[in-house]
Amino acid sequence: MKESRLMLVQYATAVAAVVLVSVHLIMQGVIYPYAVAISFNNILSVYRNGFYAIFLEVLLVVVLVHGFNGVRIILNELRQTKPWTTWVDAGTVLAIIVTVAYGTRTVILAVFGGAPA
Repeated sequence: MKESRLMLVQYATAVAAVVLVSVHLIMQGVIYPYAVAISFNNILSVYRNGFYAIFLEVLLVVVLVHGFNGVRIILNELRQTKPWTTWVDAGTVLAIIVTVAYGTRTVILAVFGGAPA
């Protein structure tokens, strides 16, 4: 993918992350008192709410893509050779896939009862 497209992804995910994280913080820090928001049973009930589980999955993907793309940009600025760029880009894609898969696993376990209520 062209670098200009990747920078567009970086900017779009930054805007999306600001909106999504703001909504998440309002839901978990303002609507619910913080002590209630971090209780285990409340967290499970949040994950088991279909809408909020999808919201958390979208938040996970947006924040991970933004973060790993930022690290990719920094690493590509350190060295600008073709082999380095190829390895950094491949490593970034692999890191995104692995971390999204692990985060999705957590959401699935919580939604379908992998964690006790």
